[in-house]
Order: sequence, then structure tokens, then C-alpha cells
Amino acid sequence: MKENFNFRELVAILRKRTVLILVLTIGVTLISGIIQFFMLTPIYQASTQILVHQVGEKKGNATFSDIQINLQYTRTFQALMKNPVILERVRDELDLKESIGSLSGKIMTSTESESEIINISVQDENQKKAAEIANTLTAVLKKEIKQIMKTDRITVLSKADIVESPTPIKPNYKLNLLLSFGAALMTGIALAFFLDFIDDTVARPSQVEKEAGFIYLGSIEQLKNNNSGFGDDHNSNMRMKSGRSEPFGS
Repeated sequence: MKENFNFRELVAILRKRTVLILVLTIGVTLISGIIQFFMLTPIYQASTQILVHQVGEKKGNATFSDIQINLQYTRTFQALMKNPVILERVRDELDLKESIGSLSGKIMTSTESESEIINISVQDENQKKAAEIANTLTAVLKKEIKQIMKTDRITVLSKADIVESPTPIKPNYKLNLLLSFGAALMTGIALAFFLDFIDDTVARPSQVEKEAGFIYLGSIEQLKNNNSGFGDDHNSNMRMKSGRSEPFGS
């Protein structure tokens, strides 16, 4: 197993593999962007809200018992929204071609704790279609509740609007690109350290001390020849030295 690295050695490894890290990071990020913008279908969401309470019931006059009954109805109505009978009516009114299961998967309901308000969200590839499903669902539910349960406890607080320039809820371009960039960068760094780990080439003085038992005193940098006069004189002196028996410089 290799010796522990110090901070300078870690930086040296990263500098040595800079090209690899950059290529991997930029490549993965670009591929992720291309897949999101050109291959994935954007999904839009439309939302509406309904209030569960007895018609004619004033908030100030509602008793604790009335509130508990409304909360029970809230849970019941949430279950009914995905009931095949309700969804069949919605599908018929909008003349939808999809199955009941597919339609049910697009509908999401939620309510806050101890709240009589039900939030209804519908997701679809077409923003207008999502809004139509949400509004039709509330209308059908309100109508069917009167016939099935003989009660009128639904008030529509807000309808789903059709926006001219809607923003898709999925995919989240910025978040996905950021995650792709971070994952690719970390993968590149990990790959750089892995390649250095499996490389048996002696690249650091500490390896010489450990593997060969030599004491490291220093290093001699390699001089590069240039066109200056010093380099020419140095080369000519070296050639003269090789042809004479006396020490150079005497």
C-alpha cells in the first residue's frame, strides 16, 4: 500500500490529471444538458383547492364536533378523487384516451395537518390538459358527493389557471445540471487518485526513501538549451574538455 500523501502531493496529483478531470466534468455536464433539453419531455402542473365544510356553516359558529366531521370527510374525499367511478366520469367529460390507472397517476392530493383544505395537483405533458383535468375533477367530485353521500360539503377555493408561458415542474434543469456537474467532478477527482494509486512509477522523493532506503538530499533540475551565448559557450567548452587530458579550466 502506498504511503500517506501530504497536501502538496495531493495537489500535484490533481494538477497531473487536470485534463482528465476537466474532460470528464464538462463531458458529463454537456451530455446531461442535452438529454434534459432535447430528449426529456417537460411535465407541467396545474393546481386547485377545495374547502370541506357544510354549506351555510359559518366559521365562527362551527363547533369542535363539526370540525372533526369535516376532517373525516376530507380524508374520504381524498380517497374518492382517485376512485375509478369519479375518474371514469372525468375521462368521459374530457374525452380522454388514457386508462384510469394512467389518469390516477397524474393526480396528487394533499392536506395540512388538521386542515379542511384539500390541495389537488395534476401533472401532464400539456399544461392546458392538466388544468382541465384538475377543474373537471373538482366539479365531478362535487356533483357525485351530492348523489352518493347526500351532502354538500365542497367549496372550490381556487381553480387551475392556464398560463400562457408555463414553467415545467419536471425536469428541474438547474438542479439536475448542478448535480451532474458535482457528480462528474467528484468522479474525476476519485479517478485521478485511483490512477495514481495503481501507478507503480516512482514519482515522489518519499517513494525513493521508502522503497529503496536512500536518503533524499535534493534534486537537480534539468537545464534546457536555448539560443543564448551561454549555451553555445557551454557546449563548446564541453567538447573541448572531452578532447584534452588536463582538467577543464586549467
